[in-house]
Amino acid sequence: MAENSVSGEGVKADHEGSAAPVLSAEKWSHEAIVARSNVRPERMQKLKVAGNSGQNPGFDFLLECWDDPALQIVIRKLLVKFPQWGIVAVDGVLMEWDK
Repeated sequence: MAENSVSGEGVKADHEGSAAPVLSAEKWSHEAIVARSNVRPERMQKLKVAGNSGQNPGFDFLLECWDDPALQIVIRKLLVKFPQWGIVAVDGVLMEWDK
């Protein structure tokens, strides 16, 4: 998520690499925070399995997790550990690396 300090909007890439603005207020609403915390344990478990096995959980799954700041940290570490997945985080945006 890249933050635009002037408008207060972020940019989130979809699975095809295009960007769509996401309002910061919407991302940090009480409902959004609760929703992220409810799915975090399941997502964290899948990321741990990926870290232990080296098996790519898939770009779409990583992109779903990317809106959670706690999971972004885990994902960044996995991307460094497994560059062969062909996925990178550039300027806060998750994208597939074109070889």
